[in-house]
Parts: sequence; C-alpha cells; structure tokens
Amino acid sequence: MIRTFYDNLDLNKDIQLDLSMLEATGSLLHDESKNHSTATMHTSIGTPLWLQTPSSRYGIDLNRIYPALDTEQFYDIPAVDCLNLDFINDYSLAMWFYWDFAGHSQIMMGKYVVDSRGWEAYLYSVGGVDSLNVRHWHGVTRSATYSVGWTQNEWHLWSYSRIGANAYHYRDGDLIPTIGGPLQNPDSTVGDDFRIGCRFTEDSNWFKARFHRPRAWSRALAANEHKLLYRLGYP
Repeated sequence: MIRTFYDNLDLNKDIQLDLSMLEATGSLLHDESKNHSTATMHTSIGTPLWLQTPSSRYGIDLNRIYPALDTEQFYDIPAVDCLNLDFINDYSLAMWFYWDFAGHSQIMMGKYVVDSRGWEAYLYSVGGVDSLNVRHWHGVTRSATYSVGWTQNEWHLWSYSRIGANAYHYRDGDLIPTIGGPLQNPDSTVGDDFRIGCRFTEDSNWFKARFHRPRAWSRALAANEHKLLYRLGYP
C-alpha cells in the first residue's frame, strides 16, 4: 500500500483508526488511516444533530433525546473491517467529548464482549463521582483502569496508553492519576464489531454526549504525543 503524507507523520505511526468527522453528516464516518474503515450509523430516533464547535471542530450530539428508546443511535464497523482494532498488547485511544447527561454507565467506544474479550472505554457516574474507565478483560479478576474528575458540560480530550501491565489516562494532553491494574492481555475479538455509543449487545448503555474524532493506535503513544494531540485539536 502506498504511504501518504498523513501516514508518514510521526503521530500517525501505527494509527489504526481516525474518524476525522469532516463529512458534516451523521450517517457515515470515514477513516483517514491506511485502513479506510467506514463507521455506519444505526438510529431509530431520526438524524443526529451535527454541530460545529467554537474551535471549528465538527462533532455529533449522539442520543440527545431522553428518555431512552428501545434502540437509539450508535455506530459500528463490521468485524471483517476492523481486524486492525483487535488489540492484545499495547495500544492507545483518544476522543474529544462533551458529556452533558450523567447516565449511570455510557459506552464511548469499544471492540469488546463480556467477559474476557477485547477493550472498551466508558463513562460512569455514581455517588457524584464521574469517571472514565477502560477495561479489556472482565472475568473472575477484573483487568481495567479508570480516572476521575471528568467535568460535565465541557469539551475534553481524553487519551490513553496501555504499556504492558500499566495504563495511563490523559486529560487535555496532561497525564492524570490512573487507578487500577495490573493489566493482562484480553482474548481476541477478531469476530466482533467495533462500536461507538452503546454496549456490544446494541441495546443499552447509550453514549449521551457530543463527540469528535475517535482514534486508535496499535502502539502506546508517548507523553509528548498526548500533548501534541491536544495542541493540534484545540486552538
């Protein structure tokens, strides 16, 4: 495959997904990475609200209608088109988001099936504590990490690196306290879809937030790269 200028940027080394969200429509999200995957929206509540933020970032206000219906809005990439997201070893994730509804547990994105397969990022609110969690094994011994202090009604860049038995959460480019571990390798999710906005059963845990540019790498980003992600995404 021919390498482009995009592929040769240091930050994009081993990037496996970059849904840049430049389409200005909610039905399809095209991947800028070398894999060129396409995420397709599924909805029973009409067209999502497409927003342009003050910083000129585009974003989608997903599942803004509440209370929840039987099926709301989510995106998926079929298993055959997201083999590159079957992370077993080190990897990194990133997403801009604006969380404006404190639902109990909201799936941001993942390639995951309970109990021991894959990885999943989700927001969790209980007892006044708002946390962001990543799990990639959930069997007898839970393998996961989380961070707290994710203020609602604000844009944040969340980014994450898994390095061996440890994981590191970043908020707006800065490393923040990360709780949990040690981590173990998950089982493979080769046969499972990648999803944004709901749990793997596609019937609950709706992500009720604005979001922009989900990304994933098959390597661990370094601290300076997390800072660069933020600087490039915010004026």
